[in-house]
Amino acid sequence: MASIRRKPSSGWEARYRDAEGTMHARTFPTKTAASRWSKEMETDLSRGDWIDPRLGRTTFGRWAQDYLTTIVHLRAVTRGDYERQLGVHILPVFAEQAVAHITPVDVRRFIAELRATGMAPKTLQKVRLVLRQVLETARSSGAIRANPCDGIRLPRAEAKEPRFLSADEVEALARATRPPYGLLVRFAAASGLRPSELCGLRVGRLNLVKGTVEVAEALTVVAGRTEVGPIKNGVRRSVQITRTLCDQLGLHLAARAATLARPLAADDFVFVAPEGGPLRRDLLHKRIFQPAVEAAGLPAGLRVHDLRHTCASLLVDLGAHPKVIQEWLGHKSITVTIDVYGHLFPSLNEALAERLDEVFRAAADQPPAPPVTVSDIDPGRKPHAPS
Repeated sequence: MASIRRKPSSGWEARYRDAEGTMHARTFPTKTAASRWSKEMETDLSRGDWIDPRLGRTTFGRWAQDYLTTIVHLRAVTRGDYERQLGVHILPVFAEQAVAHITPVDVRRFIAELRATGMAPKTLQKVRLVLRQVLETARSSGAIRANPCDGIRLPRAEAKEPRFLSADEVEALARATRPPYGLLVRFAAASGLRPSELCGLRVGRLNLVKGTVEVAEALTVVAGRTEVGPIKNGVRRSVQITRTLCDQLGLHLAARAATLARPLAADDFVFVAPEGGPLRRDLLHKRIFQPAVEAAGLPAGLRVHDLRHTCASLLVDLGAHPKVIQEWLGHKSITVTIDVYGHLFPSLNEALAERLDEVFRAAADQPPAPPVTVSDIDPGRKPHAPS
């Protein structure tokens, strides 16, 4: 129950207790203003819309710290990316502001300023995502009534066009790649593993007798450190590889063991850096892959990830069903597979249309069935004589 009293000095003080019994007070110059405010607070409490003013005065920077303690479910590389967006773009603007004082206009102005710098739409979406999640932490804790990021639209991020190589181009690229990474090129194009999965592949995940690879780990770089963690989407899978690749992998691992003068352990990486440590995907692309692309005369801008796209296109050419490709590549759903590679399936649509045409033409070539009479339905009955 709210109460109002005149202060001995000046003004009117309105007081009320929140749902936990804590007393809150505020002074106004007039009794009318104090009464109006106390009634609003009582109404908000009864509706469940009440906002704790003390939490609202907490700075955005403090809420950002609380937010970072709640995203333990994210992969280390994703968490590191979110921390980078906070430190570089968001905290310099909002860190010292009381979270309740951040308005939709403030957010729109912030987004507009980032767009004016030429920030890519995909990066802009990521910045907005992290900003919104921090503010959502404050909202769900009762510090603000609504999230000021809601309703703000961003430019659409255009996905990079996949690039596909032919089998001959893959071989040319492999031959132009410094040993022993030509094998990595062939393996990537045949297995469809992501670059981080290639770098994190361990010897114990290979079964060269059955010709299978268990894809369960990925090697990423977080704050300059290499870390091995779960693969994207957490979807472990088994991929079949060719007998030729199995033979080449066997020779590669035997050469590694001879160099180390010891048998390879199950935890050893299949592909390592030239210096012998973990192979980082950024260094793989810059120091090994790009020089090979140039030496092979292939288009500039080709990425290691395009070998994964190449695997998908080759599987389509061989007549693989989209569901098989989804499982092969480890997509979370077949929708992702269709969105990325659906345009590679026109020949299947043409074949289905031809078969459908054959079905209808066969039906049209059939002689018409004789008309059905009453005697056909009930042989004991005679048809009525025409009147």
